[in-house]
Order: sequence, then structure tokens, then C-alpha cells
Amino acid sequence: MKSLREFVTTLSCENLLECVFGLNSLDIHVYEILCGGAERIEEISRAVGRGESAVYKSLQKLVVAGLVYRVKVPLNGGGYYFLYKPAPKHKVAEEIEKVVGELCTKIKRTLEEFLNDSRTGLPRLRNLQ
Repeated sequence: MKSLREFVTTLSCENLLECVFGLNSLDIHVYEILCGGAERIEEISRAVGRGESAVYKSLQKLVVAGLVYRVKVPLNGGGYYFLYKPAPKHKVAEEIEKVVGELCTKIKRTLEEFLNDSRTGLPRLRNLQ
């Protein structure tokens, strides 16, 4: 795990998505391909050079994270297929801002607990002055 200091100094769009949403490099690559206009698993699979099952797993992860949604398209002879679309970037940015805000609030509360010598979970540090 990277230190927060290291994370801040090396911050990029990719590692921000990785950190906030728990994505791996394939998930991020799939997301980039979707932002470029690909919509079907077959197209995405070719573009990333991975099998459809791996792409499907990444798509599921992206859907759960709220970065991607899927649209069910009926076929004329019966049946259906899905198209995958990226969530609007402003919605993704709003979610990142929400998570970062919650993190900042939690860090401030934890720091206050530490400074007030309340239960920090670090008993050896309570006696330091």
C-alpha cells in the first residue's frame, strides 16, 4: 500500500480511479475504451486484447462502481444484447468529490481523537508528549 504522501505526489487520473473505486489496470483500460465510443463486449475485448470473460468482469466492476451503465437492446428475432456506456464525467467527478470529502472528514476526526488522547487504537502513542 502506498503512503498517502506518495499517492498525493504521484496523483493522476488513473490512480485516482484506482484508489477511489478499487479498479485495476484492466478496469481502467476498459473504461477508457468505453469513453472512446466502444459499446459492445466484443469491441472492447478486441481493443484491450483480452478475452470477453475478463472484459465482462471488468464491466461488472465498473457498473457496480457507478462508472458504467448498461442498456438492454432487444433483437428482432427475440433475445437481446447489452451496450455499455460510461457514466457522464461530471457524475464520476461528483462521486470522487464525495468520497474525498468523506475521507477528509474522517481523517480530521481521527486526528482530533489522537490529539485529545482518546481511544486511538495506538496505546503506545498515548503516553508520548
